[in-house]
Amino acid sequence: MYRRFLKSGIILLCWGFAFNVSEAQTHCFRGRLVDDSTGLPVWGAHVWEAIDALGVVSDSTGYFQLCIPNGRDEMVLTISHASFNTRKLVVEDIDVEEKTIRLERKDLLKEEVQVVGSKRTVLNSVLPGQGKISRLDMERLPGFMGEPDIVRTLQQMPGVQSVSEGIGGVYVRGGGPGQNRVLLDNMELMNPVHLMGLFSIFNPLVVSDADIFKGHNPAFLRGGLSSSILVTSRNPLGEAEFLSGSVGNIATNLALSQRSKNGKLGLVTGFRRSHLELYREMTGMVVNQEDNYFEKSFYRFYDFNGKMLYRPNEKNAFALSWYLGNDDFTIDDAGVGYDAGSNYGNRAIALEWRHRRGDHWLFSSVVSYTGTWSDFDGEIINNDLIFRSTYDKYAVGFSATGEWAKHVFRTGMDATWYQTMPQELEMELQDEISTASDEFRNADVSVFVEDTWKVSPRVKFKAGVRAYSYFYLGPYRYENNGILTEAGSNEVVDNHFFIVPSLSFFYNSEKGGEYRFAWSRNVQMLHLAALSTMPLPNDIWMMSSPQLPPQEGNLWSFEYSKFFPGYEVASGVFARTLKNQLVFNVNREGGDMYFEDHFYHGEGRAFGVEVSGSKTRGRLQGSLNYTLSRSERSFPEIFEGAWFPDKFDRTHDLTLLASFKLNTRWTLNSSWIYATGNNMTLPSGRMWMMEGIMNDYDGYNNFRLPPYHRLDVSASLRLSSELFQESVVDFSITNVYNRANPYFVFFRVFQGESNYDITINAAQVSLFPVMPSISWRFKF
Repeated sequence: MYRRFLKSGIILLCWGFAFNVSEAQTHCFRGRLVDDSTGLPVWGAHVWEAIDALGVVSDSTGYFQLCIPNGRDEMVLTISHASFNTRKLVVEDIDVEEKTIRLERKDLLKEEVQVVGSKRTVLNSVLPGQGKISRLDMERLPGFMGEPDIVRTLQQMPGVQSVSEGIGGVYVRGGGPGQNRVLLDNMELMNPVHLMGLFSIFNPLVVSDADIFKGHNPAFLRGGLSSSILVTSRNPLGEAEFLSGSVGNIATNLALSQRSKNGKLGLVTGFRRSHLELYREMTGMVVNQEDNYFEKSFYRFYDFNGKMLYRPNEKNAFALSWYLGNDDFTIDDAGVGYDAGSNYGNRAIALEWRHRRGDHWLFSSVVSYTGTWSDFDGEIINNDLIFRSTYDKYAVGFSATGEWAKHVFRTGMDATWYQTMPQELEMELQDEISTASDEFRNADVSVFVEDTWKVSPRVKFKAGVRAYSYFYLGPYRYENNGILTEAGSNEVVDNHFFIVPSLSFFYNSEKGGEYRFAWSRNVQMLHLAALSTMPLPNDIWMMSSPQLPPQEGNLWSFEYSKFFPGYEVASGVFARTLKNQLVFNVNREGGDMYFEDHFYHGEGRAFGVEVSGSKTRGRLQGSLNYTLSRSERSFPEIFEGAWFPDKFDRTHDLTLLASFKLNTRWTLNSSWIYATGNNMTLPSGRMWMMEGIMNDYDGYNNFRLPPYHRLDVSASLRLSSELFQESVVDFSITNVYNRANPYFVFFRVFQGESNYDITINAAQVSLFPVMPSISWRFKF
């Protein structure tokens, strides 16, 4: 099996090198973009050739290449970048060895920025449901306690759930938080948020931009079942050096970007630490003690990440990236019977080598490690629980990308080894103490091939396929109906083979409308199983095993968009099916049970409509994003397989964003969110039986919480300073009208003087009240 699989991979790679020989009937113009004031390379600039409607993006060295058919003697280029003035030029000597093009930097304090985060990229514009976020987009959204945040900005997009507080994840097109693959500079990060969903783990002073693929993942990405989110740090060799920071009443942040004198070695890094313990006193002035969340809780987090880039010459580059983050949380609320503490975090490191060969090929090799952990210790409604979960992944991958005038071809292969401890558990439930500890090991090898074909200036087609061979490794022991399956350390218990294809089509009409259609089949080896009976932020990461097959899904979507001068509109529909969905049940009855027996197996489905519109020019800019959707699950062992709404199914999800540039110093921002409430399973009735209260249920997720809505506002003041390159004071108010949005709801039972003298009241836990803040951002 190994030899056959590796042979297939080698054949695919060889095919890639031999692919598209006919493209040689072109000639190419090679250029390098540099900052006119500093001489540094400009990366991420869009270079557009008007005659043949071709486009590329400059790389980290400022290099780009455009190829046109023979017979053409000139090119008409438009070069645009958010930080530089747009430049147009006619190139007559196309076959020149390389031309250096200098760009003038914009004065962002005096000149109005016309574009707010393009939702399209040149090479992947075929795919529907793709979006891009820049640093400017983050700054235009009111941040929580004055802190810009890339995940909160992504959550304003249609199809991405806008509510995040207390949830601890990202929900895309009816999927769950464990169905997203989040990457920071080639490092996979498992828990993308701090502060139970209100902060992302990405340092806004270090981040450059982010791309999101809502289910239609390119084949070169090992994407999640619902989405892939790719976050990129700033380029220390492509941008000016800086020392910047921010000080607020939630967190303090410090970032640094430096490079060597010869310009070959650069470093960008940042450290952020919260001081929420100081906020406890501030909330006491506006919220009474009984309703004050911060009086009953303690929370702190930190993160430290960075990237070191070394470029010995124009054809080679090495990048070392790292991330370390931690959250520590406790809450003690005797009124609702909740006394618990949690500690969780991420750690990751990656080393990448990029090599450019010839005029068409770019090669990349990556070695990476990812780890996450989650600890919980507490008492919830008179039940004691000590819980620990860990996940570790080691990966190595190789890819090759070839670019021609009408084709972008990618191929590659990778291998991954996993070690998962989904639970180390000690639990006291109804006066019974139980303990458990489990460990699983897995590995996979995959190859992929993908091509983007420009059929004509108006038609593009993209097709890709990734093949997986997935191995279940020992130590492993499982017995069912007298049949024992057992394996020693790293022995192969079983393996499965999966094919993951994807197709997409793009058409640009003569009237300017863009149409996109795509179908994707996805497979995800990793599960994030929700604890079905406890309202915890700590869920269980679990790799697929012989008894827990990988998640599978199909996604169909159609999208229409049109761009007017200063305006953008888009609409789309999607439908998806999900297989092998899991719910973890800590109360499942049985004798000596294996960990895999504690799961309900089921399926899911989701469908919806997405609409968005935005104004991207003028002093007043903004957007409206709306999603109408339905997400359902079915488990044979839960109410006989009846379909029920998913916990985070939201019929309506609406966001309104506005930004007004008052003058060169003041900018005002606002954001309003409305979303249908979450679903919960609550008893529909009660009865007295055997000297105790028994609950009666008429369905799963049968109760919907009240709607969630919140208004956030902010104002940014740019200060004049001879000492600082940038000095900005941010004033913000989160939850302006102090909406008590529910985190979870349950019923409390109070015993009277006799057995039958009882009172039952509903109790609601809400997280964050109205919170004003002030912060200061600076840059040297």
